[in-house]
Amino acid sequence: MANLSDLWRRRPALCVALAVALIALVRLGIVLATPLELGPDEAQYWRWSRTLDWGYYSKPPLIAWVIAATTSVFGNAEWAVRLAVPFLHAATAFFLFLLGRNMARDADGAPGNVTGAWAAAIYLLMPGVTLSSVVISTDAVLLPFWSAALLALWSLRERPGVVNGALAGLMIGLAMLGKYAALYIGAGAILAALFDRQTRAALLSFGGLAMLAVATLTLAPNLLWNAANGFETVAHTTDNANWNEATFNILNLVKYMTDQMGVFGPIAFVLLLAAFYRTARRRDAEGLADETAGRLPVRELWLICFIAPVLVLIAVQAVISRAHANWAATAYPAASVLLALLATRAGWRNWVRASVILNIVIAGVAAALIVLPSLGDAIGLGNGYKRVRGWGETAREIQARAAAEGATAIMIDEREVWHGVDYYSRDLGGDIPLRAWRRHDNPRSTAEEIGTMQPGEDARILIASVRTRFRARIRADFDRIEDAGTLEIPLGGGKTRRIVLFLASGYHPLPRTPDYERAYELADPDDAADADAG
Repeated sequence: MANLSDLWRRRPALCVALAVALIALVRLGIVLATPLELGPDEAQYWRWSRTLDWGYYSKPPLIAWVIAATTSVFGNAEWAVRLAVPFLHAATAFFLFLLGRNMARDADGAPGNVTGAWAAAIYLLMPGVTLSSVVISTDAVLLPFWSAALLALWSLRERPGVVNGALAGLMIGLAMLGKYAALYIGAGAILAALFDRQTRAALLSFGGLAMLAVATLTLAPNLLWNAANGFETVAHTTDNANWNEATFNILNLVKYMTDQMGVFGPIAFVLLLAAFYRTARRRDAEGLADETAGRLPVRELWLICFIAPVLVLIAVQAVISRAHANWAATAYPAASVLLALLATRAGWRNWVRASVILNIVIAGVAAALIVLPSLGDAIGLGNGYKRVRGWGETAREIQARAAAEGATAIMIDEREVWHGVDYYSRDLGGDIPLRAWRRHDNPRSTAEEIGTMQPGEDARILIASVRTRFRARIRADFDRIEDAGTLEIPLGGGKTRRIVLFLASGYHPLPRTPDYERAYELADPDDAADADAG
């Protein structure tokens, strides 16, 4: 123990790096041990990684590049697809250590290593990161660069200059190549400039100009790709907001807040709201820090500028239409540093410690449920596993049936099932093309884009359908179609994936005109009945 204390005094950054690496290795062990299959989104990202490009249907390219890097070395197994994730989160935590250390620097210039260590711990142990560390997602790719961009922006504020500005621009550009949610960092920077003279001066300097130029240059290839492809990624991002089906349900706000407690941790999220209240009450009218009172309003307010816009905008989105729990993920790097500052400078250490301990307990339970999903089945959580189970068997059953029927193509009417079958068919040795039925005239997913029916493939098509809602439309798109039975794929926990099969030929999709929409509007069952996918 004495040796560890001595090492901490001499090499605090090394201590944090070793601790972060150890957690990453434990999580890598979970990635290797889990029997859970790739989810549909993970399978989609894997498909993108087979053909490197500057953009893809629904996301910018960085996630595909990461998967290509790991699978080119280790093969295409599930663990190889997910391999980078624990280390991406570890990198995020270390950047937050550096940011917390720099922001808590004492008056004599000594770095705030304890604050930085708290920031790394809060981030790395939050429940959202625990779960995200075993799933390859765009958040995992985005957050290291987002956190590095926050660090670079603070450095630019403290030491304005072209080098710091260019570094901030590079990190922002790379974050944008990970996920377009990185746009929120621009909103945060503008808000910080309104409240903080030093930030404003830095952004209006040559360093700020260098930041803007480098960020634009880094993102430019993706922007050009979007321009060449009808801005389809941007269009998908807009569609994802789902404002055309706005409900304006204020009760969604309750679910949203509960979801955020699940992402950041129950105690941590309450502490975050308390931090907002504290900062609003105690901010000096001049925006200056009162170090003697243990208050750091400038730092707190600066961090809140990169937290509050994300949380507020996604809350509004939740009320208008819908919001997934992870959509506010970019709020939590800065939130981790904020709580770390309050732990070390405002007497909140016991509360923050309690939050971290609770999150460790949650992480242990989550690890057990991920490695031994039968435990989840036993306590009634089987529904939570259905998107990561049964895809291998689904692919084998569909491919075997298609071969037995002499099918010239397989057509699937749902993007998630298409991606699951696509990934798990990779080693089955069949050469029957996998196609996707289109609800609209133009492709609205990667599955529909890649799975376009080619001339001559419609002589004998095996249709695998999970979408009850659209079967009348599917029948109308073929010259001949007949029932061919069903498949029932067990998913564990009493759940099944039911797939209805058809044999069809003569694929002549009807034009999706207003008359077509009116003709089938009443024929479609409610969305609630569209549940065959399990």
